[in-house]
Amino acid sequence: MSCKTNTKHSRVLNGEKPSSGRLCGYICLFMLLFMFGAVPVLNAQTTVSAILTADSNHILIGDHLNVKLTLKHPAGLKIAMPVVKDSVGNMAFISASKIDTVNEPTLQTYAQTYIISAFDSGQFHAGPIAVPFKNSTGATDTLFSNIVVVNVNTVPVDTMMPIKPIKGPLAVPYAWQEFVLYVLGALLLLLLIIGGIILYEKYTREKPGVSNARPIPKDPAHIWARKELKKLEDDKLWQKDQAKLYYSRLTEILRLYLEYRFSWLALESTTGEIENAINNYQMKEKAKDNLLQILRAADLVKFAKLLPAPEANIKAMESAYKFIDLTEPKEEEQKKS
Repeated sequence: MSCKTNTKHSRVLNGEKPSSGRLCGYICLFMLLFMFGAVPVLNAQTTVSAILTADSNHILIGDHLNVKLTLKHPAGLKIAMPVVKDSVGNMAFISASKIDTVNEPTLQTYAQTYIISAFDSGQFHAGPIAVPFKNSTGATDTLFSNIVVVNVNTVPVDTMMPIKPIKGPLAVPYAWQEFVLYVLGALLLLLLIIGGIILYEKYTREKPGVSNARPIPKDPAHIWARKELKKLEDDKLWQKDQAKLYYSRLTEILRLYLEYRFSWLALESTTGEIENAINNYQMKEKAKDNLLQILRAADLVKFAKLLPAPEANIKAMESAYKFIDLTEPKEEEQKKS
């Protein structure tokens, strides 16, 4: 075997050309060496690491423990910190800090601290935490962090001591700050009630010395009424197809006349209310009939949209004048007034 090997080497040293098979072998060996030498560099450029570290490996039941996840990856990869909601491994998740980021030309580092706990004794583990990312080919991949073992211990109890009774609740004194919102709410409610009472008094009660009657005209009521009826005649409203406005003005004049003549606030009264109260005032039956006929006819025009004949319009005006004539004060009443 050694002789053959020496013979081969002597052939090469003497300048003999190796055969084509040997040449192919050398080329394959060179390519393999090149590939295996390049793999560590390629891996070094695409390395993604997720390392989980803890402040301690021993806690008591219910104590909080800080575990920190450090994620490193090349700058070209798309990767994000995982979202932890309920648990880290088999330990309860409490809260998470903000993500710290360190950007370097070829490397990016993320770090986030989770507060975890356990509510039973025994051996627990934090992690592994799954980190999804896209590798250099664009495919989705998942990286898992390491596992941190945590021993959860109970509070030491001296079994030799006698069992003590359960302590009652502690008496904690109240602070005045606890009642601020209640006091402010009560004051606001009191102000609203007072304001409501003031507004109610202002808009519902009559002010002393103020009458609901309108200002009385300078002329006596019957003279004022005749003047207003004459103005209404001159306006010729029903001749202009404005019968509704004609009867509205006519009844308004008569209602105001009742107010000025008898101090009867009839302007706000309906026809039915006037009919029920008309017997309380001293006037002739003919005058009552004339007034009620005019008011009823006006209601039909205003509300039932009745279009009266011209003769009815003229008769309504004549009846209004007749009502004024029948109810105007006598000479004795004028002298007293």
